[in-house]
Amino acid sequence: MNHKKQITLVITDSGLGGLSVCAGMAARFAADARYERIRLVYFNAWPEQDKGYRHYPNPTARAKVFDNALAAMAKYNPDHIFIACNTLSVIYPFTQFAKQTTIPVTGIVDHGVQMIYANLIRNASACAVIFATPITIQENSHKKSLVEQGIAPERIITQGYLGLAGKIEQDPFSDEVKTVIDEFAAQAAQNIKHNGSTVYAGLCCTHFGYCKHIFKDALARHSGRNVAILNPNEAMTDGACKGIIAGGSPQISIEIVSRVSWDPAGIEAYDRLLSNVSPDVVNALKNYRLDRNLFSVELE
Repeated sequence: MNHKKQITLVITDSGLGGLSVCAGMAARFAADARYERIRLVYFNAWPEQDKGYRHYPNPTARAKVFDNALAAMAKYNPDHIFIACNTLSVIYPFTQFAKQTTIPVTGIVDHGVQMIYANLIRNASACAVIFATPITIQENSHKKSLVEQGIAPERIITQGYLGLAGKIEQDPFSDEVKTVIDEFAAQAAQNIKHNGSTVYAGLCCTHFGYCKHIFKDALARHSGRNVAILNPNEAMTDGACKGIIAGGSPQISIEIVSRVSWDPAGIEAYDRLLSNVSPDVVNALKNYRLDRNLFSVELE
């Protein structure tokens, strides 16, 4: 990738959570002297207007729909695909695309695992709570990987909550989001059995990072411990931008495509969240391309 004058990178998520990764990449790549032109494509893999991946009947069906989305992403001829979604990252290995593609694909789960691992190794008395969607918790990829690397199981608490990502998608500033996160944190605190003064909160859904301060305050209040936030979105951005040679000013184009529409009020909320990171990404969001035929959601 380093020897090309032009690169195309696709960032995908089921919704707007991973847009923070795209914004971070856009801001960092602005100083990259390795390339003359960088094309960023944010591909919303949310399948249907009122139906996400959890609504499909089984893992095979989810993998089939995401496989269709990946095939559509490949048409952009990307140099790399970044799956900025924990749910889709755990679905990805079951797709046909994963077995056949020559395109480099990076999922966000490994970034989260390594963040949590590094901090638990550094602080042997601490434990970690993995906050995620039910599909991510069901697959249990984070905990299994951490245990395989030698972390004691009792130091890892997994906590899923149905529907929170969707509520953050609609309005990350709502009182309902604050209430749900408080319930989420209270449940997690009840499951902490490990002694130690520090709890690492792994926000293993890309939407959760938008509300990191709410998570931190709620978990600290319910657990009575010091809480440190671990946001894999930041680690994925760092990994994608590794090796940047500062001093450049490449031409950066940003496209956002989706087969479902976003509410204007929701777009305004993400303007507030991301405009100080990348105004160009916010502008692309306001001008996103709606394509009802972006990828197939048929299971046959």
